[in-house]
Amino acid sequence: MSDIPRRLKQLEKLLASLDDDEAMLLSELDGFLAGILVCPDLIMPSEWLPMVWGRGNKDAAPVFENTNQAEQLVGLIMERYNAVAAELQRGGGHYEPLFDVDMRHNEILWEIWIDGFDTALQLRPEAWAKVRGGDGGALSALAGLVALVQIGRGESTLAKEQIDEITAEAPDLIPHYIETLNAWRIGQQVGGQFREEAPNFGKVGRNEPCPCGSGKKYKRRPQLTMP
Repeated sequence: MSDIPRRLKQLEKLLASLDDDEAMLLSELDGFLAGILVCPDLIMPSEWLPMVWGRGNKDAAPVFENTNQAEQLVGLIMERYNAVAAELQRGGGHYEPLFDVDMRHNEILWEIWIDGFDTALQLRPEAWAKVRGGDGGALSALAGLVALVQIGRGESTLAKEQIDEITAEAPDLIPHYIETLNAWRIGQQVGGQFREEAPNFGKVGRNEPCPCGSGKKYKRRPQLTMP
């Protein structure tokens, strides 16, 4: 994703500055945010934000070097959240997922994006039953995304020919599926609730709640010393 906008590059850099074994990759985060936004139930940032740096663990304690890093990271995440929401609201093919690309073979690595979507899917498994009882378009879209999740995990029971065909079409299928699910969600007017805008985070002190909205105090990452 060398041609992504400056703010997304900044977000990618900040995510990489966290623990590599815990924080999501940018493409993974993008799939996660899409899953959060098209979920039939409203999921508040205070619940899902910790999962970004906890790699799917919603109880992960935020680990930042300082409050500025925390505020900057959360602000950039919410910028992308709102940008995706705006693209989905426009519809008509305006949603553009962030896919990593293997430059050696010019191969789109959609599997990283689908990992993030699957993490969001697991947050409200009961909510997606509403889609299964909905119209055929939304049901087909959800089934298609679940099939991609299974292929990405290496758990698909489809024939190799089918897997190869779906894999080749995945980069085009994903945005279509997501827009279809979002259109269904809007049509259902789930709970009569509106998606919230990015919070305005102020400066916080060492013993004040983390700006991620989790209610936890942020803690400074331990400094490494050379032997």
